[in-house]
Amino acid sequence: MKAKPPTKNGAGLDQDPQALATLLQANYRQVLGYFIKLTQDPNLAQDLTQETMVKAIINIGQYRQEAPFASWLISIGANLYRDGRRRQKRQEKHYEALTTAGQWPPTPVTAEDNNIAIKEALLQLPLKKRTPLVLKYYYDFTYQEIAAILKIPVGTVRSRLHAAVRELRSSLAERSERNEE
Repeated sequence: MKAKPPTKNGAGLDQDPQALATLLQANYRQVLGYFIKLTQDPNLAQDLTQETMVKAIINIGQYRQEAPFASWLISIGANLYRDGRRRQKRQEKHYEALTTAGQWPPTPVTAEDNNIAIKEALLQLPLKKRTPLVLKYYYDFTYQEIAAILKIPVGTVRSRLHAAVRELRSSLAERSERNEE
C-alpha cells in the first residue's frame, strides 16, 4: 500500500502526528519486507525497520512528495543499512587483526530450506548490486524510483541489475555443478 501524505511536502506532517503515524503504519510492512529480503535476517530486519521509522519521524520535514512515501522510507533504510555494513566491516577488520580465529561473524542460518541456494547467492552479491535487485524484483519499483532511492543515474541502475542477474546465474550454476559432483 503506497499511502501519500496530504501535503505537497513533509512540512505539514511534523504538525500532524496522527497523519504521520498513519503513513508510517501503512508503509511498515513494505519496509520490513524490504529489509527481510535484503538481509535474510528477520531480527535485523525488524531493528532496521524500527530505526528507519524513528529516523523518518525525526527528519519528516525533509520529505518532499516527489516520490512515494515508501520510496523515501526505503531510501532512509538503505542508508542506515549501508552505514551499518560499513561499521560492521570496520569492526570485523579490527577483530581479525586481534585474533587468528575463524570467520566472524558466522554465516546466518536461514529458515526456508527451499530457497537457501538463492538466498546465499543473493547475500554473496555486493550491496551495490543486491539493493537494486531486491527493489526491482521483490518490490517492483521502476528504474526511475530505484535511481531516486539510491541517488544514482537510471543507467547505473540498469547496469547494476544486469550485472547482479548475471552474477546470480553464475553463482547458482556453480553451486548446481558442485552438488552434481
